[in-house]
Amino acid sequence: MWLQVLLSSCLFLECFSLKTRELADSCAALKNRQSYSAVSIGVGTPPQHFDLVADTGSSAVIVTHCACQEASCYGYSSSCFTGTNRSETFVLPKDSEGDPHLLAMEFGSGVIYGVLATDVVSLGPVKARMNESLVLMYDHQLDSGITDFEGIFGLGLPYGEASAQSWLRQAAVQSFSMCFSNFEEDGVLRLLRGAKHEPMEEALQMRNVGKYHWALNFHGISLGNATTPVLFCGGASSCGLIPDSGTTLILGPPDHLLELFASLCDRWPRCAAAAERAANASSAQSIGISDWIKHAFERWGLPPIRSPFAPSPATERKMAKREAFESLLSTCSAWANSAEDLDAELPELLWHVSGAGDSRGDANSGNSQVLRMPGSAYVVAVGYEGRMGCVAFFGEIDLVTPSGPVWILGSAIFYEYVVKYESWSSEPLKLHRFHRWNVTPPALPTSHLQRPPEALKLQWAFSST
Repeated sequence: MWLQVLLSSCLFLECFSLKTRELADSCAALKNRQSYSAVSIGVGTPPQHFDLVADTGSSAVIVTHCACQEASCYGYSSSCFTGTNRSETFVLPKDSEGDPHLLAMEFGSGVIYGVLATDVVSLGPVKARMNESLVLMYDHQLDSGITDFEGIFGLGLPYGEASAQSWLRQAAVQSFSMCFSNFEEDGVLRLLRGAKHEPMEEALQMRNVGKYHWALNFHGISLGNATTPVLFCGGASSCGLIPDSGTTLILGPPDHLLELFASLCDRWPRCAAAAERAANASSAQSIGISDWIKHAFERWGLPPIRSPFAPSPATERKMAKREAFESLLSTCSAWANSAEDLDAELPELLWHVSGAGDSRGDANSGNSQVLRMPGSAYVVAVGYEGRMGCVAFFGEIDLVTPSGPVWILGSAIFYEYVVKYESWSSEPLKLHRFHRWNVTPPALPTSHLQRPPEALKLQWAFSST
């Protein structure tokens, strides 16, 4: 009975045990802002409150300074921080020439310009003094679609000298967990500072492999079930995977995405049939001109000409399948009325991952996991001018490290999974895996589609050595 109650709500699941804890805990709502989730953070004494992006992909705390409003930087928020004469604990360090320390920080969505300051940053009752590590944003060059941006609350991996600038380290946070809800309801960020914690099964832990980010070994994606061949990153091909709550989409290399979309079309009967019809129609239309060109070249004794920049025939076929896949998604209202319909139509994605100490991705290894993602987790419905269509929740990124290409698993995984990070004793953070269960999905809304708030599944995790 207790287990069933815990599974009924993201908020209840994460915060229920606070009533019986003897040690300091904090539980905060993650406010859903469509493209990101924000948490209310206090800065200064007395605290000035801001809704900052909860970002496991970076470790800095960034807040909009009122100088950003004065400079009319695009998309600035209505809330802005003032330290002088407002915060008793505010200090603006300066160099030998009396100038503040300036910096530029580059993110996937653009560049933030800031100055380093010292002040107290709090999340509920948990506070930390950020010594020369609080970033006050005075300007930015972010994507034009980003509006009402108040800053970033970094929950990323503390590393090297930068760990001294991590709020997690300064606040002595030993564990935190995150889960997102649907677009109408809040998720949860929970912090634990005490030494006590719920026991987790060691075999379900995965150790972090990243130096600068929380990361896992990535061994590719299979479709439908775990026994089907992986599409890429398998065998000797090494890849990495970064779960990043501050990134909206699932980002991957362009060639991998092309192969994934083409394979999804092959495994989806509706798409496979549409792609075949399109290929037959295209062949019938081009056969006349193709035969004439071939005949002319043979008559004149010339070799056929093919542009060195033209895609190969195999790539052209994949591109045609991707086009068929995206075209069908754009008309999803014709064949889907609920998340359940998407799950029934689209192949399930199975992400093969492992932690440090297991680079093989062996499904029988305790350090390896298969993360399951149904169709309604990687496809989202959007409304436009009274019409509704669906899009795949993917984007392109060309990020290659010495260890191989990198995928970024954005917010979609946090809708589908509860993610917990731990750092007991001197160890950095860990993620742990919970059990999974099924829920009945709601009707397809007219504006968007996401998993229901009860669909908190498998909490998986990794840790660093």
